[in-house]
Amino acid sequence: MMIVPWIIWAIFRDRRNSARIFSVGLLMIVISEILDAFGVSYGKWAYPIKVIPLATVSFSFRLSVLPVFAMVLLQFKPQLNPFIKAIIFGGFGAYVGLPLLSMMDLYKKIDWSLTYSFIILFFMYLLAHWFSRRNSFEEINKNTDSH
Repeated sequence: MMIVPWIIWAIFRDRRNSARIFSVGLLMIVISEILDAFGVSYGKWAYPIKVIPLATVSFSFRLSVLPVFAMVLLQFKPQLNPFIKAIIFGGFGAYVGLPLLSMMDLYKKIDWSLTYSFIILFFMYLLAHWFSRRNSFEEINKNTDSH
């Protein structure tokens, strides 16, 4: 779950927009790490099995599956309504991904509803979509000096 999604993305990525889409993936990783730290700290969920010795570890889901899935959705059918893609992203993450992690004893819901995860993932995707459409991704020129 940690390596295969990145290999898939590397093979099928849109090479003209790789940096832009990879930046969105990094944004998704940062946001999910911060939200996960809050959730674990406040006892909303836990990770019974630690894959690596870190405080929280649904590592592969947060650092690989979710960001790569968002990046693939961003470049697949870019003209499709982002709200539809956000529903797909939120639904997959909350109602498929988390129950699978739970069945594998990698995730345990304590005081949390999957619907909350759906809402958070829905808005994370919309933020990723918005970020990916910014025009500020331009080449840095040696000749351009801002001083």
